[in-house]
Amino acid sequence: MKCEGNCLGILGNELRLGIFKALAEKPQTVSALCKKTGKEQSAVSHALMQMKKCQFVESKVKGKEREYFIKAEAFTKRKNIFEMVEEHEKKCKATA
Repeated sequence: MKCEGNCLGILGNELRLGIFKALAEKPQTVSALCKKTGKEQSAVSHALMQMKKCQFVESKVKGKEREYFIKAEAFTKRKNIFEMVEEHEKKCKATA
């Protein structure tokens, strides 16, 4: 999936930030994320698709559901915000 537009703005939304924090704990299914955030399945799925477009999350099939996890390597290492932004921008430009 191609990285699009202002990906850093993606985490400026309360729902997407909540999903990101939940996925930072462990990979989770859409239904688990719905319970954790208190939001409907359609809203959570839409938020995940936006996060997937920016290459922040990825999914794998687990049983009858998809399990989502944080994909962006920049988020899984201890770095300052400027290093994370720079790495993500480089990856986005490489896939454009």
